[in-house]
Amino acid sequence: MFRNDWGRLAPPQLGAWTPTLTVSVVIPARGEPERLALTLAALAGQTYPARLLDVVVVDDHSSPPLTLPSLRPTRCRVERAPAIGRGAGHARAYGAHVTSGEIICWLDPDMVVGPRFIEALVRWQHVHAECVSLGRVLFCSRGPEDPTTLTGLARSGSLSSALGGCHGHAGVTRLVEQSYELRDADHLGFQAYVGSAAALRRSLYEAAGGVDPALDLGQDTEFAYRLWQAGGLFLPEYAAPAWHIGPATPARTRLPSSRFQSTALAPLMPHPRSLRGRPDADGRRVPLVRAVVDVSGAPYETVSGCVDRLLDGTEQDIAVTLVADWDGGVYGGTPADPRLELRLIQARYLSEPRVSFSAVAPRTGFPSPYLLQVPVAWGLGRDTLARLVARAERARAGLVEMAPECAPTRGAGVRLWRTRALTRALRVRTEGESLADVVSEVHGRYRMHAGHECLKDLIAPRATVARARTRRPSDRRSGAVAVASGGNTAVEPRWEVSQTGKRQGAVRRLVGCLGRGLARCRRRP
Repeated sequence: MFRNDWGRLAPPQLGAWTPTLTVSVVIPARGEPERLALTLAALAGQTYPARLLDVVVVDDHSSPPLTLPSLRPTRCRVERAPAIGRGAGHARAYGAHVTSGEIICWLDPDMVVGPRFIEALVRWQHVHAECVSLGRVLFCSRGPEDPTTLTGLARSGSLSSALGGCHGHAGVTRLVEQSYELRDADHLGFQAYVGSAAALRRSLYEAAGGVDPALDLGQDTEFAYRLWQAGGLFLPEYAAPAWHIGPATPARTRLPSSRFQSTALAPLMPHPRSLRGRPDADGRRVPLVRAVVDVSGAPYETVSGCVDRLLDGTEQDIAVTLVADWDGGVYGGTPADPRLELRLIQARYLSEPRVSFSAVAPRTGFPSPYLLQVPVAWGLGRDTLARLVARAERARAGLVEMAPECAPTRGAGVRLWRTRALTRALRVRTEGESLADVVSEVHGRYRMHAGHECLKDLIAPRATVARARTRRPSDRRSGAVAVASGGNTAVEPRWEVSQTGKRQGAVRRLVGCLGRGLARCRRRP
């Protein structure tokens, strides 16, 4: 699948296929048993096989406790939420924990659905494991108040007409329409997710880390962001309408305000960037870019030159992971031991909150949107990272590669991987395939050349000095330098003598002549 273009999928036709996957419907609820009775009555008449469907109502500390009505699905039960937490996020996370269905379907306790709601949503997970199918959430001021009446309307096929005059989420509708039904969605495509009516595979739910139980409001948005980074394929399912009966309050729309996003959600999700301020002093938030530098065997001066350039760039929303064998006796040895370099590096950056140490390089940047791979021998310019991110977002590329035109070897330079593309590529790549080629297939690839101001070779200046020190006197006239390589000596053209050096030598000779002239003048009587 290329990016989020789900149009190539061919789901089975409603009513003309045989489901095989088990489905767990999780309904977090607190009080209002009369509304819950309508929801369970609507689920009792689903066309999805009853043997594959179980419904779990998570009672979020209702007083009095919730009980099941007589009109309900065959396999239905109430689970009491643990006393250690409360809220919609806690109830959803607990509901996913106590169920075992291969597909998880979320539903709010004040929603009415048609008889083909479950079938329409989960048919997509039967054809592709990464599908996140989104029901069409609508708001109605009035609706049936009796479960028996609701069941009759659903059986006669007149439920939709009885709930006329409804409206949906204006922002979600606009996003879906502008992105060709999410087929052409950019990095903000996750904002179309409304967790009150959605379905996904349990494997994808676990790969994304599950719902954050600490969030009462905004847990759907934050979870959708992580689903997007995990490679989820978001798609709207118009054949699965779900009606909220009653006014569209913030608790029902499940869309947090801009103020809530900027204060509570922005530290957890870098997108949208307009709601995110400068990094905090303690660095405890999800960065936009996770940079990885392998410092094994590198001298302290080279590492500090590379890392300091990353931290001092114009793009401050970054965290750096230094990869080396930090647990292999860093604090032992003698000055001649290479581990002394690791000791100096660790002492330099232990107090920097944006720098961490790892023995293994992370495979992706999750939950950060981007993973930056930087060879320790290269130093980024002040604006280089900002340019890479801007290019990745404009081109929607899964991989942006920047290398200098004078790169000595293939693969030199830096790589900026889109986490969403990288996680999906790791799942579909076969043995022997190039990861960069697979990312190019699933999300696109962009290459760009870098000038000296974008990438600086941190090794070359010292190599030039080393060559100059090994120059033999006999080579001065021939314009060559001798470079020691093992037990042999090779002669190379001498490139380090520049016009600037010649001018400096001429100035020194002129100053010397003037000094000698003044000395002779003082000796005259």
